[in-house]
Amino acid sequence: MPHSPSPLLLESIRLEDGKAPLLARHQLRVDRSRQRYYGKAPAFKLAEVLEGLELPESGVHKLRLLYRAGLESYEILPYTVRPVQSLRIVEADDLRYSRKYADRSGIDALFARRENCDDVLIVQRQHITDSSYANLALYDGSRWYTPAWPLLQGTRRAELIHTNVLQPSVIRVKDLANFERIRLVNSMMDWEDGPTVRITAVLGY
Repeated sequence: MPHSPSPLLLESIRLEDGKAPLLARHQLRVDRSRQRYYGKAPAFKLAEVLEGLELPESGVHKLRLLYRAGLESYEILPYTVRPVQSLRIVEADDLRYSRKYADRSGIDALFARRENCDDVLIVQRQHITDSSYANLALYDGSRWYTPAWPLLQGTRRAELIHTNVLQPSVIRVKDLANFERIRLVNSMMDWEDGPTVRITAVLGY
């Protein structure tokens, strides 16, 4: 999926009682994306953006920022975890989503192929990558692993690798039988809250 030289980028930040626990990791991702597309543009500091917003003082909310060289728009929405009990494998060898682009049309097209499942498990060249909206963690009965080559390196995933909760590993479709369950991981969900799917509820392999 090609992207323009100045794409609209997206950052979704979890707010807990008005605070953003993973803000430093979001800043790193924003910095990398802006460096790639906007080079020497003035710094875009998320902490300063948040200071200028009226944030909810209680509860869990999603702060959705759209930006290019600077902030384009934002919205703040209440957040609840969407239940996921089944996944369908879909192949997408040509999909590229290494930055968090606002244009998710390629991913949306894959999600539309889920049929009777709740979400998709995206495969590239027989390697497990992500779901439509989350990184993945796979449990083999003793510890949790995460695909070494996700479509997008998420902030929650990075934090869980840093704290040794997750171990990156090359995981192919044929390896799924070695695991018991899959947990969806993204910045909006605490580790314990991520939807968890039994391997027997993964269809298409």
